[in-house]
Amino acid sequence: MKKIFLLITVTATVFVAAAQTNVIKITGTKFPFEIVQHWMDEYSKIHPDVQFKLSKAIPLDSADLMIAAHGFRPGELKDDEVAIAVTRYAQLPIANSNRSDLKTLQQKGFTQQDLKNIYFNAQQNRTDNLNEPVTIYRRDKNVCASRSFAENVTGNQLDVAGDLVNGDDRALSNAVKNDVNGISYNNLGLIYNLKTRRVADSIAVIPIDLNGNGKIDADENIYATLDDVLNFLSASNNNTIPQDNVNIVINKNTISKNALNFLNWIITQGQQYNRSYGFFDLDKTVVLQEQKLLNNLSNDNALAK
Repeated sequence: MKKIFLLITVTATVFVAAAQTNVIKITGTKFPFEIVQHWMDEYSKIHPDVQFKLSKAIPLDSADLMIAAHGFRPGELKDDEVAIAVTRYAQLPIANSNRSDLKTLQQKGFTQQDLKNIYFNAQQNRTDNLNEPVTIYRRDKNVCASRSFAENVTGNQLDVAGDLVNGDDRALSNAVKNDVNGISYNNLGLIYNLKTRRVADSIAVIPIDLNGNGKIDADENIYATLDDVLNFLSASNNNTIPQDNVNIVINKNTISKNALNFLNWIITQGQQYNRSYGFFDLDKTVVLQEQKLLNNLSNDNALAK
């Protein structure tokens, strides 16, 4: 009887340990969570044996996949870390839809110099190209999207010069909605209503003057719907609109094959869900590069089983 009990105990322990290795734990910056959740749901349909846990509460040192929506400078990643690009996103300036000078702003737009002055110069952001009072809102921490916005506009990791807003990226849009003088920035999925594909209630997009001629020309007026913006970003090499990769950081020495297979599925089959959530596809050359990297890691004998 003791031998039978021991055998059952050992078997149960092995079963639990095996089940735990099939759990992929994901954490990191929050605004891509919706599309990541959709990827998880779709992948689970064809791989029901793989389980997922997605939460901001997961400690970084115990996560399998860490979401980071910014680029990495040399030396930022640890020697055992690798960043895999999984999708792309863009950010736009936003204002309260009842702002009295909104029509003028939308006719002129913001040039690159306007973006630098208005968002990153505390002395100028209340006057430059703005006829009415303005309150710039920024995140209380220099998180992924804020860092990406700063690096795209200025080339440096600068803090936006404005009033601090507690909370995640949704808090920026909410602050602008509640202040007629409010101006901020946000990613497409939080600017546009994902169902109607139109700009969300109470906010408005301030166009970016792509050619810098001081007005928004007909071919620059691309902001009526989310799909108009995504079509432009997908077809154009113009990077004046702040945009970046959403990356997944992994430990190349401990990452499981289940997690690698999931990442490979995201950058190939998972791209079809990008637009629904306000993201756009990776360049095909980037997909090939990432596939090669993932395949090399999958073939590495040092991978954790």
